[in-house]
Amino acid sequence: MSVGEKYVSKNKQPLVVEHPYSILYKHSFGEVSPFFVGLTKKRLLGTVCRNREKHRNGKDLLFLPPRADCPECMAEVNEWVDLTDADIRIYTFTTAYFAGETFLSKVPFTLINIDVQGFDNSYSKLTSTLVIDEPGEINIKREDIRIGMRIKPKFRDVPQDKVDASVLYFVPAEKP
Repeated sequence: MSVGEKYVSKNKQPLVVEHPYSILYKHSFGEVSPFFVGLTKKRLLGTVCRNREKHRNGKDLLFLPPRADCPECMAEVNEWVDLTDADIRIYTFTTAYFAGETFLSKVPFTLINIDVQGFDNSYSKLTSTLVIDEPGEINIKREDIRIGMRIKPKFRDVPQDKVDASVLYFVPAEKP
C-alpha cells in the first residue's frame, strides 16, 4: 500500500470540500459604453463607419454590437445610430433544448442572429434570444419561427450598474 492510499477512502474517491468564493469584478465598457447605457434606457444603439470609399464593398458598415474602430479602414468609429425602431429581421436561429446549469431552467430557448434592413450587416453579428410567449406581445409557436421574420427589441429593467447584454431580447413583430 502506497502512502497516498492510506489517506484515500477505500473506494478511491477523492476528498471534495466546498469553500464559498466571491469576487468583486469591475468591468469598463470603454468606447462602447453608450450601447449599454442605451439598453438601460430601452434603446438599441449601433455604430456606423461611413468611409465607404475605403471599404471593400463601397458601403457604409453597421456594427452591432458596436465597435469603436473599423476593421476595414482602421478609422475611429464614433457615429452612433438608434436602431430601436429599425426594420430588424432574423438572419439565422437555433433552438436549444439542452443547456448548462445556468440556463437549464430556460430551455427550450431560441437564439437568433439579427439583420438590420437598410444597412450592410457584414460586421453585425448580434446574438440574442427570441421570446415567443411574451405577455402583451405577438405570441407564436416555436415551429413558426423563420429566417427573415420581422422582430423587435425588448429590454429587461435593470439598474445601470447591473447592465449586460442579457438585458436585450427580441419578440416577433408580426404573425407568421
